[in-house]
Amino acid sequence: MPRVLRHLAAVLAAAATVAGCGISDTDARPAGDLVQGGLTANPAGSLRVYFVTPQGTWPVSRPASAGARLQQAMDALLDGPTAAERARGLITQLPSAPQPVRARTAKGRVQLHLPWLVRDLRPAAVSQLVCTAAEAPGVGDDPVIEVFEPGMAGRPWPVRCDESGSAVPAEQGAAS
Repeated sequence: MPRVLRHLAAVLAAAATVAGCGISDTDARPAGDLVQGGLTANPAGSLRVYFVTPQGTWPVSRPASAGARLQQAMDALLDGPTAAERARGLITQLPSAPQPVRARTAKGRVQLHLPWLVRDLRPAAVSQLVCTAAEAPGVGDDPVIEVFEPGMAGRPWPVRCDESGSAVPAEQGAAS
């Protein structure tokens, strides 16, 4: 009898496989409107702040209040990653600041007045500063960031944030 049951089970399994699931093949059909939302460059009410992972810079969103969002973004960057962000492996390469980074827009550019000399910063730290400034709400698309160093006379250093989240010379990062 067990042999008959095994044979019957095999026949039933084969029949189920041949029959399929009962769903007929169909062509593609519209499913409604395109998806809206998701990641946006500067969603209302939030800032994008860049921290560092072993793979490079990584943006995080922070809440923003009304007002000078560019300066809020720089202040949030100097505050460093939250405990939850640190638990995910995000760090900052910025040293403690003897004074705030001052940021403002002027003539279609962003001016960053640093409390450090750029040569004393790691490249990832410079990218954190430049990309956080470039992504601040109200700054515009692909802005030139003019970096001013303390005690340095002359013209500022013009840079941009490229698509990989790195600071690059302004000519190199220009949009095509």
